Amino acid sequence: MAASHWVGTSGWSYPNWAGPFYPAGLKQRDWLGFYARQLGTVEVNNSFYHLPREAMLRGWVERTPPGFLFAVKAWRAITHYRRLADCADHVAVFLDRVAMLGPKGGPVLFQLPPHWHADVDRLAGFLELLPEGRRFAMEFRDPSWHCDAVFDLLRARNVAFCPFELAGLTGPRVVTADFVYVRLHGRQSAYGGAYGEAALADWAAWLKANMAAGRDVHVYFDNTDEADHAVRDAQRLNGLLQARDPA
Repeated sequence: MAASHWVGTSGWSYPNWAGPFYPAGLKQRDWLGFYARQLGTVEVNNSFYHLPREAMLRGWVERTPPGFLFAVKAWRAITHYRRLADCADHVAVFLDRVAMLGPKGGPVLFQLPPHWHADVDRLAGFLELLPEGRRFAMEFRDPSWHCDAVFDLLRARNVAFCPFELAGLTGPRVVTADFVYVRLHGRQSAYGGAYGEAALADWAAWLKANMAAGRDVHVYFDNTDEADHAVRDAQRLNGLLQARDPA
C-alpha cells in the first residue's frame, strides 16, 4: 500500500488568520470547517492544557469531512506535571477521551518540557503504558534525549521520534517507527516567520524518501504567530509532496 502524507498546522483558531486565510465575516465557529476544506489534518493543541470535553470532540468530528485527521497533543498532566512518572491513570483517561474522535483520530504527540534532562529508565516505564494499535510520537526539546538509548527504546515500541525546528533548536531527522511525525515551529524565529522555498524543498525531499520506504508522514507547522504563514507553508509543502519527481 502506498504511503500517505498528512500536512497541516498546530491548531486553527488564530485571529491573525482572519482576512489573510479565513474569509472576512466568517464566524469563528465555522473556521474549522473552512480549514478542513483546504487541508486534510490538524494538530490539536488545546488538549495539552486540559482534557478535551466530549461535546467539543463530537463537534470537531461533525464539522469535518470524512477522511480528515486530528493529531492530538497529549495532556500536560502527563508530560509536564507527572513528567511521565506515576501517570497510568492519566494516560488511560486521556486516551479514552480522544478515542471519541473515532477514525478521525490520528497520532498522539507527547511533548516533553525544555531543560528536562534525559531519564531513559523513566521513558522505558512510560512506553510500557502505551497500548498497541494506535500511533504515538514524542518530541524531546532537551538535546540530552537525542541519543541512541532513547532511539532504541522508541524503535522497540514503534513510537516516532519527532524531528522539529524551533528558532535554531532542532530535533534530528531520526526515524524510529513505521511513520514519521515532524513539527516545524519556525526556522528563524520561534512560532513566526515563513518557510522559504529552499527549506520546504529540503523537508519535502526527506519526507518523500520516507514515503518511498513505505512510511506515512505527518507534518505540522506551528509558525502561527504572524499572518497566515503556517497554513500557507502547509499548503505549499502539501503540494510538493503531491508532485511527482522528474523521471
